[in-house]
Amino acid sequence: ELLDSTAGLQPADMLACQLREFDRRMEEAARHPGSKIIFIHGKGEGVLRAALLDRLRRRWPRCEVQDASFREYGFGATQVTIRR
Repeated sequence: ELLDSTAGLQPADMLACQLREFDRRMEEAARHPGSKIIFIHGKGEGVLRAALLDRLRRRWPRCEVQDASFREYGFGATQVTIRR
């Protein structure tokens, strides 16, 4: 839902767009220690989830990461808690 259309985009282009939005949202959330943010990545093949987790480990190692509530979000969501 980040783009009006994905026509003509390669999977790598779509992933890059998703990661740019992820970075933007994390930068915004990082200004509010203690806040929580949910990233909906879907089940799929796990490519986006793996990329998000890798980025979190490298750029935001102090954040707490866990699967988001299945009851609220179903499968395919990750919760990040911003730490000081």
